[in-house]
Amino acid sequence: MKKYIIIAFAAAITFVSCGKNFLEEAPKLSQSDVLTLSTFDGLDMATSGAYAPLASTNWYGADFILSNEMQTMNGKRWVNFTKYDSGRYTDQYSVRYTASNTKALWGQAYYVILSCNAVINKIDEENNGIEATEAQLNNIKAECLFLRALSHFDLVRTFAMPYYYAIKATSEPANLGVPVVLTADATAKPARETMANTYKQIIDDLLEAEKIIDPDYTRAGGTDPYAKVSLTAIQALLSRVYLYSQNWQGAADYATKVIESKKYTMWTADQVANKAGNVWREEPRTKGEVIFEIYVNTTQSYGTGNTNVCGMTSYLGYGDCGASEDLLNIYEDGDVRKTLVSPDPDGNALFTMKYFGKGMGTIDAANIVVLRLSEMYLNRAEAILNGAQVTGASAADDLATIANNRGAAPLQATLTNIYLEREKELAWEGHLWFDLARTGREMTRTDVSGTSIPTSIPAGDYRWAMPIAAREFTVNENLVQNEGYSK
Repeated sequence: MKKYIIIAFAAAITFVSCGKNFLEEAPKLSQSDVLTLSTFDGLDMATSGAYAPLASTNWYGADFILSNEMQTMNGKRWVNFTKYDSGRYTDQYSVRYTASNTKALWGQAYYVILSCNAVINKIDEENNGIEATEAQLNNIKAECLFLRALSHFDLVRTFAMPYYYAIKATSEPANLGVPVVLTADATAKPARETMANTYKQIIDDLLEAEKIIDPDYTRAGGTDPYAKVSLTAIQALLSRVYLYSQNWQGAADYATKVIESKKYTMWTADQVANKAGNVWREEPRTKGEVIFEIYVNTTQSYGTGNTNVCGMTSYLGYGDCGASEDLLNIYEDGDVRKTLVSPDPDGNALFTMKYFGKGMGTIDAANIVVLRLSEMYLNRAEAILNGAQVTGASAADDLATIANNRGAAPLQATLTNIYLEREKELAWEGHLWFDLARTGREMTRTDVSGTSIPTSIPAGDYRWAMPIAAREFTVNENLVQNEGYSK
Protein backbone atom coordinates (compact mmCIF):
# COMPACT_ATOMS: atom_id res chain seq x y z
CA MET A 1 0.00 0.00 0.00
CA LYS A 2 1.16 3.54 -0.70
CA LYS A 3 2.41 5.54 2.27
CA TYR A 4 3.50 8.82 0.71
CA ILE A 5 0.59 10.79 2.13
CA ILE A 6 1.50 9.87 5.71
CA ILE A 7 4.85 11.63 5.73
CA ALA A 8 3.06 14.97 5.80
CA PHE A 9 1.60 14.04 9.17
CA ALA A 10 4.91 14.62 10.91
CA ALA A 11 4.35 18.34 10.50
CA ALA A 12 0.63 18.30 11.17
CA ILE A 13 1.05 19.14 14.85
CA THR A 14 1.56 22.73 13.75
CA PHE A 15 -2.21 22.90 13.38
CA VAL A 16 -3.93 20.14 15.37
CA SER A 17 -3.11 17.41 17.84
CA CYS A 18 -3.50 13.71 17.12
CA GLY A 19 -6.16 11.92 19.08
CA LYS A 20 -5.13 8.94 21.21
CA ASN A 21 -7.38 6.47 19.38
CA PHE A 22 -6.05 7.58 16.03
CA LEU A 23 -2.46 6.98 17.12
CA GLU A 24 -3.30 3.59 18.54
CA GLU A 25 -4.52 2.31 15.15
CA ALA A 26 -0.99 2.23 13.70
CA PRO A 27 2.24 4.24 13.87
CA LYS A 28 1.97 7.53 11.95
CA LEU A 29 4.72 6.69 9.48
CA SER A 30 3.77 3.09 8.88
CA GLN A 31 0.03 2.89 8.51
CA SER A 32 -1.35 2.82 4.99
CA ASP A 33 -3.24 5.64 3.35
CA VAL A 34 -6.27 3.34 3.10
CA LEU A 35 -6.40 3.04 6.88
CA THR A 36 -5.56 6.68 7.58
CA LEU A 37 -8.15 8.07 5.19
CA SER A 38 -10.92 5.80 6.41
CA THR A 39 -12.01 8.21 9.16
CA PHE A 40 -12.81 11.89 9.30
CA ASP A 41 -10.02 12.41 11.84
CA GLY A 42 -7.61 10.85 9.39
CA LEU A 43 -8.81 13.02 6.52
CA ASP A 44 -8.64 16.08 8.72
CA MET A 45 -5.10 15.27 9.85
CA ALA A 46 -3.99 14.66 6.25
CA THR A 47 -5.41 18.04 5.27
CA SER A 48 -3.63 19.72 8.15
CA GLY A 49 -0.35 18.08 7.20
CA ALA A 50 -0.66 19.27 3.61
CA TYR A 51 -0.08 22.86 4.72
CA ALA A 52 3.32 22.18 6.27
CA PRO A 53 5.54 21.94 3.14
CA LEU A 54 4.55 25.47 2.09
CA ALA A 55 6.91 26.68 4.83
CA SER A 56 9.84 24.76 3.31
CA THR A 57 12.95 26.73 2.41
CA ASN A 58 12.34 25.42 -1.12
CA TRP A 59 9.02 27.28 -1.19
CA TYR A 60 7.60 30.20 0.79
CA GLY A 61 10.04 29.68 3.63
CA ALA A 62 12.85 31.06 1.47
CA ASP A 63 13.53 30.30 -2.19
CA PHE A 64 10.17 31.10 -3.77
CA ILE A 65 10.33 34.60 -2.31
CA LEU A 66 14.05 35.22 -2.41
CA SER A 67 14.93 33.91 -5.86
CA ASN A 68 12.10 35.85 -7.45
CA GLU A 69 13.28 39.04 -5.78
CA MET A 70 16.98 38.48 -6.53
CA GLN A 71 16.14 38.02 -10.23
CA THR A 72 14.78 41.57 -10.35
CA MET A 73 15.83 45.15 -9.66
CA ASN A 74 14.75 44.69 -6.02
CA GLY A 75 17.67 42.45 -5.10
CA LYS A 76 21.41 42.86 -4.77
CA ARG A 77 24.25 40.70 -3.52
CA TRP A 78 26.48 42.97 -1.44
CA VAL A 79 29.62 41.01 -2.31
CA ASN A 80 31.92 43.90 -1.41
CA PHE A 81 31.28 42.95 2.19
CA THR A 82 32.48 39.37 2.73
CA LYS A 83 30.20 38.85 5.73
CA TYR A 84 27.27 38.87 3.26
CA ASP A 85 28.86 36.59 0.67
CA SER A 86 28.34 32.94 1.60
CA GLY A 87 27.94 32.12 -2.10
CA ARG A 88 24.21 31.52 -1.91
CA TYR A 89 21.72 32.95 -4.43
CA THR A 90 24.45 33.66 -6.98
CA ASP A 91 22.69 31.83 -9.81
CA GLN A 92 19.38 33.43 -8.92
CA TYR A 93 20.97 36.89 -9.00
CA SER A 94 22.51 36.23 -12.40
CA VAL A 95 19.37 34.36 -13.63
CA ARG A 96 21.65 31.50 -14.58
CA TYR A 97 19.81 28.20 -14.36
CA THR A 98 20.35 24.73 -15.79
CA ALA A 99 18.43 21.47 -15.46
CA SER A 100 20.97 20.38 -12.85
CA ASN A 101 20.75 23.66 -10.96
CA THR A 102 17.15 24.80 -10.88
CA LYS A 103 14.43 25.49 -8.36
CA ALA A 104 13.38 22.68 -6.04
CA LEU A 105 9.75 23.78 -5.98
CA TRP A 106 8.70 21.07 -8.47
CA GLY A 107 8.98 18.14 -6.07
CA GLN A 108 7.70 20.06 -3.06
CA ALA A 109 4.57 21.32 -4.80
CA TYR A 110 3.66 17.98 -6.33
CA TYR A 111 4.07 16.39 -2.92
CA VAL A 112 1.38 18.74 -1.60
CA ILE A 113 -0.78 18.07 -4.66
CA LEU A 114 -0.60 14.29 -4.13
CA SER A 115 -1.43 14.72 -0.46
CA CYS A 116 -4.45 16.87 -1.27
CA ASN A 117 -5.58 14.49 -4.00
CA ALA A 118 -5.66 11.58 -1.56
CA VAL A 119 -8.15 13.50 0.60
CA ILE A 120 -10.21 14.89 -2.29
CA ASN A 121 -10.48 11.52 -4.04
CA LYS A 122 -11.54 9.75 -0.84
CA ILE A 123 -14.24 12.32 -0.13
CA ASP A 124 -15.48 12.05 -3.71
CA GLU A 125 -15.82 8.27 -3.52
CA GLU A 126 -19.38 7.06 -3.70
CA ASN A 127 -20.31 5.52 -0.34
CA ASN A 128 -16.96 6.54 1.12
CA GLY A 129 -17.97 5.29 4.57
CA ILE A 130 -16.72 8.39 6.36
CA GLU A 131 -18.74 9.23 9.46
CA ALA A 132 -19.03 13.00 9.09
CA THR A 133 -21.51 15.59 7.93
CA GLU A 134 -21.49 16.84 4.37
CA ALA A 135 -20.44 20.27 5.66
CA GLN A 136 -17.45 18.82 7.51
CA LEU A 137 -16.27 16.98 4.42
CA ASN A 138 -16.88 19.97 2.18
CA ASN A 139 -14.77 22.24 4.37
CA ILE A 140 -11.67 20.07 4.35
CA LYS A 141 -12.16 19.33 0.67
CA ALA A 142 -12.25 23.09 0.03
CA GLU A 143 -8.96 23.48 1.92
CA CYS A 144 -7.36 20.80 -0.23
CA LEU A 145 -8.74 22.32 -3.43
CA PHE A 146 -7.21 25.66 -2.46
CA LEU A 147 -3.83 24.10 -1.64
CA ARG A 148 -3.88 22.10 -4.89
CA ALA A 149 -4.74 25.22 -6.87
CA LEU A 150 -2.02 27.28 -5.16
CA SER A 151 0.52 24.54 -5.82
CA HIS A 152 -0.33 24.26 -9.52
CA PHE A 153 -0.35 28.06 -9.79
CA ASP A 154 3.09 28.49 -8.24
CA LEU A 155 4.41 25.72 -10.48
CA VAL A 156 3.04 27.19 -13.69
CA ARG A 157 4.31 30.66 -12.82
CA THR A 158 7.77 29.23 -12.23
CA PHE A 159 8.22 26.54 -14.86
CA ALA A 160 6.24 27.88 -17.82
CA MET A 161 6.33 30.96 -19.97
CA PRO A 162 4.01 33.85 -19.00
CA TYR A 163 0.34 33.23 -19.75
CA TYR A 164 -0.01 36.06 -22.27
CA TYR A 165 2.94 34.67 -24.23
CA ALA A 166 2.12 30.96 -23.97
CA ILE A 167 -1.48 31.14 -25.15
CA LYS A 168 -0.30 32.82 -28.39
CA ALA A 169 2.49 30.30 -29.00
CA THR A 170 1.95 27.62 -31.63
CA SER A 171 4.75 25.18 -30.78
CA GLU A 172 5.81 23.10 -27.82
CA PRO A 173 6.98 23.79 -25.24
CA ALA A 174 6.26 27.51 -25.51
CA ASN A 175 2.51 26.95 -25.10
CA LEU A 176 2.79 24.43 -22.28
CA GLY A 177 1.88 24.81 -18.65
CA VAL A 178 2.71 22.09 -16.14
CA PRO A 179 1.36 18.58 -15.49
CA VAL A 180 -2.08 18.78 -13.93
CA VAL A 181 -2.26 15.99 -11.38
CA LEU A 182 -5.65 14.99 -9.98
CA THR A 183 -4.94 11.56 -8.52
CA ALA A 184 -2.86 10.31 -5.60
CA ASP A 185 -0.88 7.91 -7.76
CA ALA A 186 2.77 8.73 -7.08
CA THR A 187 3.88 6.38 -9.90
CA ALA A 188 1.99 8.23 -12.65
CA LYS A 189 3.95 9.91 -15.44
CA PRO A 190 1.79 12.87 -16.50
CA ALA A 191 2.64 15.03 -19.49
CA ARG A 192 2.52 18.81 -19.35
CA GLU A 193 -0.88 20.34 -20.00
CA THR A 194 -1.40 23.36 -22.20
CA MET A 195 -1.27 26.70 -20.47
CA ALA A 196 -5.01 27.18 -21.00
CA ASN A 197 -5.86 23.82 -19.45
CA THR A 198 -3.50 24.37 -16.54
CA TYR A 199 -5.21 27.65 -15.66
CA LYS A 200 -8.64 26.14 -16.22
CA GLN A 201 -7.97 23.49 -13.58
CA ILE A 202 -6.64 26.04 -11.11
CA ILE A 203 -9.74 28.19 -11.56
CA ASP A 204 -12.11 25.21 -11.44
CA ASP A 205 -10.57 24.09 -8.14
CA LEU A 206 -10.94 27.53 -6.62
CA LEU A 207 -14.51 28.00 -7.85
CA GLU A 208 -15.51 24.64 -6.38
CA ALA A 209 -13.78 25.49 -3.12
CA GLU A 210 -15.61 28.81 -2.96
CA LYS A 211 -18.92 27.05 -3.56
CA ILE A 212 -18.60 24.34 -0.92
CA ILE A 213 -16.77 26.01 2.00
CA ASP A 214 -18.78 27.32 4.92
CA PRO A 215 -18.32 31.14 4.88
CA ASP A 216 -17.57 31.04 8.61
CA TYR A 217 -15.31 28.00 8.54
CA THR A 218 -11.84 28.12 10.04
CA ARG A 219 -9.63 25.17 10.85
CA ALA A 220 -9.61 24.44 14.58
CA GLY A 221 -6.41 24.79 16.57
CA GLY A 222 -3.14 26.37 15.57
CA THR A 223 -1.42 29.58 16.57
CA ASP A 224 -2.07 31.73 13.53
CA PRO A 225 -5.67 32.21 12.34
CA TYR A 226 -4.44 33.63 9.03
CA ALA A 227 -2.43 30.52 8.13
CA LYS A 228 -5.59 28.61 7.28
CA VAL A 229 -7.78 28.51 4.19
CA SER A 230 -10.90 30.65 4.36
CA LEU A 231 -13.57 31.80 1.94
CA THR A 232 -11.83 35.15 1.49
CA ALA A 233 -8.45 33.46 0.92
CA ILE A 234 -10.03 31.45 -1.88
CA GLN A 235 -11.55 34.61 -3.38
CA ALA A 236 -8.29 36.54 -3.07
CA LEU A 237 -6.37 33.82 -4.91
CA LEU A 238 -9.06 33.78 -7.59
CA SER A 239 -8.55 37.51 -8.08
CA ARG A 240 -4.82 36.95 -8.58
CA VAL A 241 -5.26 34.00 -10.94
CA TYR A 242 -7.78 35.92 -13.02
CA LEU A 243 -5.35 38.86 -13.17
CA TYR A 244 -2.57 36.59 -14.47
CA SER A 245 -4.87 35.06 -17.08
CA GLN A 246 -6.11 38.52 -18.10
CA ASN A 247 -9.71 37.90 -17.11
CA TRP A 248 -10.02 41.49 -15.99
CA GLN A 249 -13.63 41.38 -14.87
CA GLY A 250 -13.02 38.26 -12.82
CA ALA A 251 -9.96 39.84 -11.19
CA ALA A 252 -11.94 42.96 -10.29
CA ASP A 253 -15.03 41.10 -9.08
CA TYR A 254 -13.14 38.82 -6.74
CA ALA A 255 -10.96 41.60 -5.40
CA THR A 256 -14.17 43.46 -4.65
CA LYS A 257 -15.62 40.46 -2.80
CA VAL A 258 -12.62 40.45 -0.48
CA ILE A 259 -12.62 44.22 0.00
CA GLU A 260 -16.35 44.35 0.69
CA SER A 261 -16.21 41.44 3.13
CA LYS A 262 -14.98 44.05 5.67
CA LYS A 263 -12.89 41.34 7.33
CA TYR A 264 -9.63 43.19 6.70
CA THR A 265 -8.42 46.72 7.27
CA MET A 266 -5.66 48.70 5.60
CA TRP A 267 -2.48 49.05 7.58
CA THR A 268 -1.79 52.66 8.49
CA ALA A 269 1.47 54.49 7.90
CA ASP A 270 2.32 54.19 11.57
CA GLN A 271 1.79 50.42 11.53
CA VAL A 272 3.97 49.91 8.46
CA ALA A 273 6.93 52.12 9.40
CA ASN A 274 10.09 50.22 10.34
CA LYS A 275 10.08 50.15 14.13
CA ALA A 276 9.58 47.72 16.97
CA GLY A 277 6.08 46.24 16.93
CA ASN A 278 5.22 47.14 13.33
CA VAL A 279 3.05 44.80 11.28
CA TRP A 280 6.03 42.99 9.81
CA ARG A 281 7.18 42.00 13.30
CA GLU A 282 3.81 41.36 14.92
CA GLU A 283 3.35 37.89 16.36
CA PRO A 284 0.73 36.61 16.34
CA ARG A 285 -1.12 38.72 13.80
CA THR A 286 -4.48 39.77 15.18
CA LYS A 287 -5.90 42.14 12.60
CA GLY A 288 -5.13 44.09 9.45
CA GLU A 289 -4.40 43.22 5.87
CA VAL A 290 -3.30 39.59 6.00
CA ILE A 291 -5.71 37.24 4.25
CA PHE A 292 -3.49 34.17 4.05
CA GLU A 293 0.06 33.60 5.22
CA ILE A 294 2.47 30.78 5.97
CA TYR A 295 3.12 30.33 9.67
CA VAL A 296 6.77 29.65 10.51
CA ASN A 297 8.50 29.12 13.85
CA THR A 298 11.87 27.82 14.92
CA THR A 299 10.58 24.49 16.24
CA GLN A 300 8.82 23.11 13.16
CA SER A 301 10.27 20.80 10.52
CA TYR A 302 10.04 23.24 7.63
CA GLY A 303 11.32 26.77 7.10
CA THR A 304 13.88 26.90 9.89
CA GLY A 305 17.63 27.46 9.98
CA ASN A 306 19.98 30.13 8.71
CA THR A 307 18.92 29.61 5.09
CA ASN A 308 15.32 30.61 5.71
CA VAL A 309 13.98 33.96 4.58
CA CYS A 310 15.08 35.68 7.81
CA GLY A 311 18.63 34.39 7.70
CA MET A 312 19.14 35.23 4.05
CA THR A 313 17.81 38.81 4.25
CA SER A 314 19.36 39.84 7.57
CA TYR A 315 22.70 41.37 8.48
CA LEU A 316 22.49 39.07 11.51
CA GLY A 317 22.36 36.01 9.23
CA TYR A 318 23.98 35.10 5.93
CA GLY A 319 22.69 38.29 4.30
CA ASP A 320 23.26 37.14 0.69
CA CYS A 321 19.88 38.54 -0.33
CA GLY A 322 20.26 42.28 0.02
CA ALA A 323 18.02 45.05 -1.26
CA SER A 324 19.14 47.42 -4.01
CA GLU A 325 19.32 51.15 -4.34
CA ASP A 326 17.07 50.73 -7.38
CA LEU A 327 14.33 49.75 -4.94
CA LEU A 328 15.17 52.43 -2.39
CA ASN A 329 15.03 55.14 -5.05
CA ILE A 330 11.45 54.47 -6.15
CA TYR A 331 10.12 55.77 -2.82
CA GLU A 332 9.58 59.45 -2.19
CA ASP A 333 10.57 61.02 1.11
CA GLY A 334 7.79 60.61 3.65
CA ASP A 335 6.65 57.27 2.23
CA VAL A 336 6.96 54.91 5.20
CA ARG A 337 7.70 51.99 2.89
CA LYS A 338 11.08 53.58 2.26
CA THR A 339 12.00 52.77 5.87
CA LEU A 340 11.53 49.08 5.10
CA VAL A 341 14.67 49.24 2.91
CA SER A 342 17.23 49.79 5.61
CA PRO A 343 21.04 49.69 5.91
CA ASP A 344 22.95 47.42 8.24
CA PRO A 345 24.32 49.00 11.46
CA ASP A 346 27.53 49.99 9.64
CA GLY A 347 25.61 51.68 6.84
CA ASN A 348 27.22 49.43 4.23
CA ALA A 349 24.47 47.29 2.76
CA LEU A 350 20.70 47.54 2.31
CA PHE A 351 18.20 44.90 3.39
CA THR A 352 14.43 44.49 3.41
CA MET A 353 12.90 44.77 6.86
CA LYS A 354 9.83 42.67 6.00
CA TYR A 355 11.48 39.58 7.50
CA PHE A 356 12.98 41.01 10.64
CA GLY A 357 11.76 37.99 12.58
CA LYS A 358 9.91 37.33 15.77
CA GLY A 359 12.85 37.42 18.18
CA MET A 360 12.28 33.78 19.06
CA GLY A 361 15.93 32.72 19.09
CA THR A 362 19.33 33.00 17.46
CA ILE A 363 17.96 31.36 14.31
CA ASP A 364 14.92 33.49 13.69
CA ALA A 365 11.68 32.99 11.77
CA ALA A 366 9.01 35.13 10.15
CA ASN A 367 5.56 34.43 8.84
CA ILE A 368 5.33 34.73 5.06
CA VAL A 369 2.42 36.78 3.72
CA VAL A 370 0.88 35.22 0.61
CA LEU A 371 -2.32 37.24 0.16
CA ARG A 372 -3.24 40.61 1.65
CA LEU A 373 -5.68 43.45 1.24
CA SER A 374 -3.43 45.94 -0.57
CA GLU A 375 -2.99 43.50 -3.42
CA MET A 376 -6.75 43.36 -3.86
CA TYR A 377 -6.92 47.14 -4.36
CA LEU A 378 -4.03 46.94 -6.83
CA ASN A 379 -5.60 44.01 -8.69
CA ARG A 380 -8.87 45.87 -9.01
CA ALA A 381 -7.23 49.09 -10.15
CA GLU A 382 -5.30 47.28 -12.88
CA ALA A 383 -8.36 45.35 -13.97
CA ILE A 384 -10.48 48.50 -14.18
CA LEU A 385 -7.91 50.19 -16.41
CA ASN A 386 -8.03 47.11 -18.62
CA GLY A 387 -11.79 47.37 -19.06
CA ALA A 388 -13.40 45.85 -15.96
CA GLN A 389 -16.33 47.70 -14.44
CA VAL A 390 -17.16 47.80 -10.73
CA THR A 391 -19.94 49.99 -9.46
CA GLY A 392 -18.66 52.56 -7.00
CA ALA A 393 -14.98 51.78 -7.57
CA SER A 394 -12.30 53.50 -9.62
CA ALA A 395 -8.63 52.87 -10.28
CA ALA A 396 -7.76 56.32 -8.94
CA ASP A 397 -9.57 55.71 -5.65
CA ASP A 398 -7.94 52.29 -5.22
CA LEU A 399 -4.47 53.75 -5.76
CA ALA A 400 -5.26 56.57 -3.34
CA THR A 401 -6.37 54.09 -0.68
CA ILE A 402 -2.88 52.65 -0.59
CA ALA A 403 -0.95 55.91 -0.94
CA ASN A 404 -2.98 57.66 1.76
CA ASN A 405 -2.06 54.89 4.20
CA ARG A 406 1.64 55.03 3.39
CA GLY A 407 2.39 58.75 3.63
CA ALA A 408 2.77 58.95 -0.15
CA ALA A 409 1.22 61.17 -2.77
CA PRO A 410 -1.50 59.37 -4.80
CA LEU A 411 -0.48 58.61 -8.38
CA GLN A 412 -2.48 59.31 -11.49
CA ALA A 413 -4.41 56.23 -12.55
CA THR A 414 -2.37 54.80 -15.42
CA LEU A 415 -1.11 51.25 -15.93
CA THR A 416 2.47 52.46 -15.59
CA ASN A 417 1.69 53.96 -12.21
CA ILE A 418 -0.19 50.87 -11.06
CA TYR A 419 2.85 48.77 -11.89
CA LEU A 420 5.00 51.24 -9.95
CA GLU A 421 2.66 51.13 -6.97
CA ARG A 422 2.78 47.33 -7.01
CA GLU A 423 6.58 47.55 -6.92
CA LYS A 424 6.44 49.90 -3.94
CA GLU A 425 3.81 48.06 -1.96
CA LEU A 426 4.63 44.42 -2.67
CA ALA A 427 8.43 44.62 -2.71
CA TRP A 428 10.11 41.51 -1.30
CA GLU A 429 6.87 39.56 -1.16
CA GLY A 430 7.70 37.54 -4.28
CA HIS A 431 5.63 39.49 -6.83
CA LEU A 432 7.88 41.58 -9.05
CA TRP A 433 9.42 38.85 -11.23
CA PHE A 434 5.96 37.46 -11.97
CA ASP A 435 4.44 40.91 -12.47
CA LEU A 436 7.08 41.74 -15.07
CA ALA A 437 6.52 38.40 -16.77
CA ARG A 438 2.73 38.52 -16.89
CA THR A 439 2.65 42.10 -18.24
CA GLY A 440 5.31 41.53 -20.90
CA ARG A 441 7.75 44.08 -19.53
CA GLU A 442 11.52 44.01 -19.58
CA MET A 443 13.41 43.51 -16.33
CA THR A 444 15.88 46.40 -16.05
CA ARG A 445 18.24 47.14 -13.16
CA THR A 446 21.17 49.47 -12.66
CA ASP A 447 22.42 48.82 -9.12
CA VAL A 448 24.21 45.51 -9.61
CA SER A 449 27.38 43.95 -8.22
CA GLY A 450 29.61 41.90 -10.50
CA THR A 451 30.33 41.96 -14.22
CA SER A 452 28.30 38.86 -15.14
CA ILE A 453 24.99 40.10 -13.74
CA PRO A 454 22.46 40.88 -16.50
CA THR A 455 21.08 44.39 -16.28
CA SER A 456 18.09 43.53 -18.46
CA ILE A 457 16.01 40.55 -19.54
CA PRO A 458 13.64 41.32 -22.43
CA ALA A 459 10.04 40.21 -22.65
CA GLY A 460 9.71 36.79 -24.25
CA ASP A 461 13.23 35.72 -23.24
CA TYR A 462 13.47 32.00 -22.45
CA ARG A 463 14.66 32.81 -18.92
CA TRP A 464 11.18 33.83 -17.82
CA ALA A 465 10.55 30.07 -17.49
CA MET A 466 12.87 28.08 -15.25
CA PRO A 467 14.18 24.68 -16.42
CA ILE A 468 12.59 21.51 -15.13
CA ALA A 469 15.13 19.53 -13.11
CA ALA A 470 17.06 16.82 -14.95
CA ARG A 471 16.06 14.22 -12.37
CA GLU A 472 12.40 14.59 -13.36
CA PHE A 473 13.14 13.32 -16.86
CA THR A 474 14.72 10.16 -15.49
CA VAL A 475 11.43 9.15 -13.87
CA ASN A 476 8.97 10.67 -16.35
CA GLU A 477 9.82 10.38 -20.03
CA ASN A 478 6.57 12.18 -20.93
CA LEU A 479 7.88 15.56 -19.82
CA VAL A 480 9.05 18.24 -22.26
CA GLN A 481 11.86 20.61 -21.26
CA ASN A 482 11.49 24.37 -21.63
CA GLU A 483 13.12 26.08 -24.59
CA GLY A 484 16.64 27.28 -23.98
CA TYR A 485 17.56 24.44 -21.63
CA SER A 486 18.74 20.85 -22.07
CA LYS A 487 17.53 17.87 -20.08
